[in-house]
Amino acid sequence: MKQSSGGGESFMLPCGIDLPNTEGLKNAYEEQEGGFEALISADRLADFLTDYTALIPEPIFFFLELPESGSAESEDYRLYYLDNCTRPVIKTLIKEYGSLLVGDGVCRFGFGGNESGDEIYVKLCKVMSIYCPNAERMSKARKLFARYGMERTESLLTPWELATESTPMICVRAEEDGISLFDLPEMLKAAGMYEAESK
Repeated sequence: MKQSSGGGESFMLPCGIDLPNTEGLKNAYEEQEGGFEALISADRLADFLTDYTALIPEPIFFFLELPESGSAESEDYRLYYLDNCTRPVIKTLIKEYGSLLVGDGVCRFGFGGNESGDEIYVKLCKVMSIYCPNAERMSKARKLFARYGMERTESLLTPWELATESTPMICVRAEEDGISLFDLPEMLKAAGMYEAESK
């Protein structure tokens, strides 16, 4: 992980994202109608996801978007779902595969409520789009942001905005012991993971 050169609390980028200029990146969120846009240091992302998914009413689904070309420049993604999970299952999933989910620079993923409509979508650069149709859970989300030292901002600065022709951002897949997120659908097939188009 690469540490931001900005002042204040350190900000780490995932190992799968290389960006020469990280000045100004910080743990922060922007409030939007019905939800939030948020960014948190890579070294805290897995813990944050564990705590945030605990706010989502069961059953919970996990989804994974894999670029067909294998790179972040891909316009086509294959979408996989693992439906109707309990909170303990989601917690275990993040514990087992969190380092790959956090470290990867080309895949997108998220969690949501099968019935509640809640969703947290971790996009490229690990920018999170959070949809929260319930006012009480919106309030709990704000408290969680505060607990993680994420300050509210009117305009969230993301890694995309710092990438230029002279300081480009390079995104690559992460691997651990020869395993990447591209192996996850097969590894979780027995647990019920399926490709969206094939169900």
